[in-house]
Amino acid sequence: MGTGKLLLKVPPTLRFVLDGVMPDYLLAKDLILQIIGEISVAGATYKSMEFVGSTVESLIMEERMTLCNMVVEAGGKNGVVPADGTTYKYLEGKTTMDFEPMYSDLNASFLSEYRFDVSKLEPVVAKPHSPDNRGLARECKDVKIDRVYIGSCTGGKTEDFMAAAKVFLASGKKVNVPTFLVPATQKVWVDVYTIPVSGSGGKTCSQIFEEAGCNPPSSPNCGGCLGGPRDTYSRMNEPQVCVSTTNRNYPGRMGHKEGKYTWLPHTQQQHLL
Repeated sequence: MGTGKLLLKVPPTLRFVLDGVMPDYLLAKDLILQIIGEISVAGATYKSMEFVGSTVESLIMEERMTLCNMVVEAGGKNGVVPADGTTYKYLEGKTTMDFEPMYSDLNASFLSEYRFDVSKLEPVVAKPHSPDNRGLARECKDVKIDRVYIGSCTGGKTEDFMAAAKVFLASGKKVNVPTFLVPATQKVWVDVYTIPVSGSGGKTCSQIFEEAGCNPPSSPNCGGCLGGPRDTYSRMNEPQVCVSTTNRNYPGRMGHKEGKYTWLPHTQQQHLL
């Protein structure tokens, strides 16, 4: 700190090539859970994870952020998506600083390269108690759950709530368990209350959630994803089973040490209604 310098070891890079048209029922969370399940929670320890391919190029910035945000669950040092037109458009109005995009050299060598045909992937979950305990969502349809949590930095984006609202809209059913909604940022909170959901006749996410019997969207916070004191909003204070969109599911992560947390992409929540 005194010198203003920090010693870092340059990490080797793992390259993940994701190609193919992404099915409507998949989200970036499905992609990163597929990858972590493939390489394990230690598979990228002190390594950089670079995501390329036609599927990645088609993702909006927020979905790319989910990919990069989750690399830590594989032990990764950082996650990289090469800058492109989507990146530059996202930065418009967000900074006045000059910046220079950096890319892998054309002759760059990678420690390992993994390839996925995204068009053939299915929705997946991370079963208790590890991010790499991958399972197909359809194989977990008979698991009895006690609550649902939609939120966190990896699962509380505007796009996540839109996806969840469309599930409720399509089913027309009400939730059978307490369902907590925690936007990741103030902007997302505003979006949930103001942006109409396509095909809803002008209804917003908040209106659809209310009709489905969910708890009202809270103000942005880490909430139950962090655990925290017993009075933390949506914290699990009992040994329950929670379907969550958070970034990790270790014992005690959301509160009670005997609780079980399973990640489930929003588009596969039909069987919870």
